[in-house]
Amino acid sequence: MTIYRLPVTFPLLLVSSSLLLSAPALAQTPLQQAMKAPTNGPVYSYDISYQTPKISAAGRVDPTRPVGKRVTVNRPAKSAWTKEFKEAVAEAEKNGDKDFWCSAMFESIPANARLISQTAATATYAFKPKLNMENKDDAKFTKNLTGTVTIDKENPAILSYRLTAPKSFKINLLARIKSFSLDLRCARAPDGRTYVKSSEVKVSGSALGKNFSENRLQKHSGLRRVSR
Repeated sequence: MTIYRLPVTFPLLLVSSSLLLSAPALAQTPLQQAMKAPTNGPVYSYDISYQTPKISAAGRVDPTRPVGKRVTVNRPAKSAWTKEFKEAVAEAEKNGDKDFWCSAMFESIPANARLISQTAATATYAFKPKLNMENKDDAKFTKNLTGTVTIDKENPAILSYRLTAPKSFKINLLARIKSFSLDLRCARAPDGRTYVKSSEVKVSGSALGKNFSENRLQKHSGLRRVSR
């Protein structure tokens, strides 16, 4: 999910020069507080389930193990793995828990994210995701998306994150995306940070004159502390 690994910039808090010496610091927004919350903590192994119309798989990930031994697939047999599932396993082997923590999503959220709703407990912001200019294909896709993120006010952290395509768009001369959505739901780990409890991707479009529709649901559970 390279569209999330983007540099993030934090807005400066500006105050009138006449208040610099006498006024208290301006309060940070829940989003700013969440962006600055600690990201270091214990490492956890976790159960993972992966479902598409073509495969239902389950296993466990231990990020402390060497690359190539981090993912244990309990089902299905390797002979039944789809191309997409093989790629998902390879990504988990490479990244460990890099995309496991919801704080990784801050890399795609710009400083000008706009507050669109709030309750006593949460604040929700809308944004255009930042583009990863080091990956042109990723940037070309991401520029067509809009996002929302919901932050916990009491203990600032991401609770949910969503990217959607407001309208259809071409990704090349022969392919078009008709609809796209990515929904992440977060939960608290034992140390208080939020992790990706579920990730659901829905995409439909056409390529080479044929329509396609794909759904993928990935869930994480059963966290066990494996290091400090």
